[in-house]
Amino acid sequence: MRRKALKIILGVLLLWSAIFTVDWVTVSCFDHSPIFCVKDGESSHFSGLGYSYDAYPHPISGEFQYCLYVFGVSTISTFTD
Repeated sequence: MRRKALKIILGVLLLWSAIFTVDWVTVSCFDHSPIFCVKDGESSHFSGLGYSYDAYPHPISGEFQYCLYVFGVSTISTFTD
């Protein structure tokens, strides 16, 4: 029983890691909004499972900028003033 529970937990963690990685690569490398996140209305905030992004092109330079939040804590930000 323990072994089965451990396999299920490990499978869920691997699936979450894969989804998180795909979204991170999509935002950071391809300058595109995340794939597995839900957009919050008209804003530029995208919410996933345990993580979220604020992502949009800079209004003046047009450069794609984002901020990654993991469990509500800002971890990576490329925003400029």
